[in-house]
Amino acid sequence: LQISRPPIDQFRNYLRVTTPQQQALPATMDAEDKGHRHGNFPNYYNFHPPHNRLLILEQCGLMNYIRGGLVIGADDDSKLGDDGSKLTLPRKKARLDIAACAAAVGETCSIAVKDDIIYYCDLGCNEGDLTIAMASSLWKAVHHNKKQTVRCLGLDIDSKLIERASNKFSCKGVDDKEKEEFMPVFKDCNLCSGDAHNSACSSFFADSTKIYQEIIPRNMFSVTTIFSTTMWIHIHSGDDGLTRFLERACGWTKKYLLIEPQHSGCYRKANVRLRKMKRPEIDVSAERLKMRNQIENEIEKVVTGCGFRRVNIDLEADEQVDDVRTAWNRTLQLYERTEIDED
Repeated sequence: LQISRPPIDQFRNYLRVTTPQQQALPATMDAEDKGHRHGNFPNYYNFHPPHNRLLILEQCGLMNYIRGGLVIGADDDSKLGDDGSKLTLPRKKARLDIAACAAAVGETCSIAVKDDIIYYCDLGCNEGDLTIAMASSLWKAVHHNKKQTVRCLGLDIDSKLIERASNKFSCKGVDDKEKEEFMPVFKDCNLCSGDAHNSACSSFFADSTKIYQEIIPRNMFSVTTIFSTTMWIHIHSGDDGLTRFLERACGWTKKYLLIEPQHSGCYRKANVRLRKMKRPEIDVSAERLKMRNQIENEIEKVVTGCGFRRVNIDLEADEQVDDVRTAWNRTLQLYERTEIDED
């Protein structure tokens, strides 16, 4: 794979992308809310460092499953570490229920082709720590096979967080080789707006084509992640807005969609924190947000209705199969596309 790489300074001009004029925020952001109204917490990764989630994803086998489906030379039966080496199988193994999928869609459910370029999108990226950690894990795996590379896009509503994210990658913790080959793009974007969301994704692929002279057969991300963002979309755009957001995320995703939804109790806690700070509360009532009470199931229903199936976890024979959960009691739901519209 021969990919032209522009000078780093030239590429950095694309990292700071201003919010489009037509992009309206769901409500005015106020620094006094300290992130508790829109989820734009200024010090989020001090409380939830990236390795917390990555460790869970590795231990349960979901990260290996993603690499197995995207990285040339990896497969579902071997564990490929983020350094490209083969590792011992984890105790838990992710799987897609092939028989159930085939019965449901009437065809083979795997989108099996592994692309030369892995495109990764993180929706609600905050200041980019977890985005970079996820993309770097993929980049390190493909770097060893010399056949692929990674392109990464992070979107968030807060321009200040995006500016931090754009600056971080050029700082400590990233070696020169990685800087040269893997440059993430961060853009501020109101994900409640379909026009803004679609425009940000379209411009990312257009820029990739322009900068790297890449021929992209289909402008879709190999993997999309949505970590602790669905509640904020839901609060500010309602049931219909959340549904449309999830449908857009599915529409832009070719292979894997990883979602960490906030459960119903988180909605109440958001108002508790605002109340303690003597800030105006948000209407998070079940009467207004009808999807809230069964939000995890409702999200799964929307995503599976868009041509995806849930990836399950196999435990040892004497153990019960449970959802993968973070230490803060949120599920990590991995979906794999089983069918794709070729029109």
